[in-house]
Amino acid sequence: MSSSPDILRAGPSNRWLGNWGSLLLWGGFGFIFLILVYITWAAPEVLPFLPVVFVAGAAAIVLFRYPLFNLAAVMCGFVLIVGFSAGLGIFEALYGLYYLSFLAYWFFTRAILNGETICRRREERVLLLFLILATATVPLSFVFGAIPSFVMGEWLSLTMLGFYWPIREAIEKHPKGLKVVLGSVVFVGLYVLARNLLEYRSDLANAEALWQIAASRAIANESLLMVPALFSVALFLRTKSWQGRAFFLATVLGLFAGLILTQSRAYWVAFFFGAGITFLFVPAKDKVRMLTVGLLSAAGIFTLAYTVLGEYLLLVLSGLLDRFLTLETAVTKDISLINRFLEAQGVWEHIKVNPILGYGMGVPYRFFNITYLYSEEKTFVHNGYVALWFKFGIWGLGMMLFLMIRFWMLSFGTWWKKLAAPVPAIVSLAATGAISALAVTATTANPFYQNDLMFMYAVLWGIVGGIRSRGERQKALSESQGDAHNTDPPS
Repeated sequence: MSSSPDILRAGPSNRWLGNWGSLLLWGGFGFIFLILVYITWAAPEVLPFLPVVFVAGAAAIVLFRYPLFNLAAVMCGFVLIVGFSAGLGIFEALYGLYYLSFLAYWFFTRAILNGETICRRREERVLLLFLILATATVPLSFVFGAIPSFVMGEWLSLTMLGFYWPIREAIEKHPKGLKVVLGSVVFVGLYVLARNLLEYRSDLANAEALWQIAASRAIANESLLMVPALFSVALFLRTKSWQGRAFFLATVLGLFAGLILTQSRAYWVAFFFGAGITFLFVPAKDKVRMLTVGLLSAAGIFTLAYTVLGEYLLLVLSGLLDRFLTLETAVTKDISLINRFLEAQGVWEHIKVNPILGYGMGVPYRFFNITYLYSEEKTFVHNGYVALWFKFGIWGLGMMLFLMIRFWMLSFGTWWKKLAAPVPAIVSLAATGAISALAVTATTANPFYQNDLMFMYAVLWGIVGGIRSRGERQKALSESQGDAHNTDPPS
């Protein structure tokens, strides 16, 4: 199936709209330039960052001419905002401007210039409606006393779901779209792994007592480690070259080791749950390969850990073992988890008063924190489903549950009905496991506040939607060609 690499080009009838679009784009860059000049004049201390802004702007202009490369850049650039540093840095601000411009440009060119139907499937219409209604709750939020900075932060996290459409389109229309998307996801995972390992090494070096070494953990962006690890397992099963298998085996080894070091029990359970779904439905030979990967990964992780940690390995292993053995009693004895149940209970009192409409984003609630023994006011709720109900009412919770179930069914259905080639099919099955895994973690690690998790949801759903649409188009094309060949010629 042929496809043009430039999927943004407008038709001749829309050329005048294209001219206006170009004028608006350049006008926007000019306006941004004037703002930067004013900021530089008013605050000379930012002058050293001005070349970075110009280089980034020039790079953005070039990237927007190559849609697939641009998508890869905006996905890989996500690493600029995966940290948890205080305040807003120059690179984070530039990436935010770039990513919002990317989404705005994509929707403008498709809906206005090309006149395309953005939402062709039921789940896409529900997703767009959810984003519109969630945005419409901003005035309601302030009625209930929302904190403006939290409103903006939560809304920006939700806008990450907009990545679904460009990702779906790239996979559906471009032969290399799936490779680019998966490559970008693995790159982000490896970046997070490298950063976490450096932070973990620094924590070990600064430890002053043995218990600090045993309890040390690299807890950050677990989903960005777990999902690429699940995809890497699937790609290992279908990659034919030994170089590819060696790369994906090393990737699985590293990402799984990084996931272990987070000491996040919810993501440990989620990873094995997601990998178990893949293991359950692949053929017998793939089951053997997965078991082989598991054994090699365990041996490789132990060897690597001994090389890096040396005499401290036993201390680290004791901390991990203690963490693992508390899985069974975590719900009843772990004060952190019990505290999260108390959070949900405090939020539930608000939900009972207003269960239909919700309170909007950035609205605080109060509960008694048993960790620090005081009544705390906060906006974050660890249980994602309770948080959805609190923020957006029963309509928000219902829409999000529909989307999660629908994309799970689409991904599994693509594998079960054999609607895709071997590699996309097993990637779709891995996405089924990843969606299931994230549904588990949403009970204790709310994804609807966090950029990394919303980004990962958009990637997973975009991969599922793109593979499904491409498979259905190819199946329809082959059936129509078969019908044409089977038609008897007229006498």
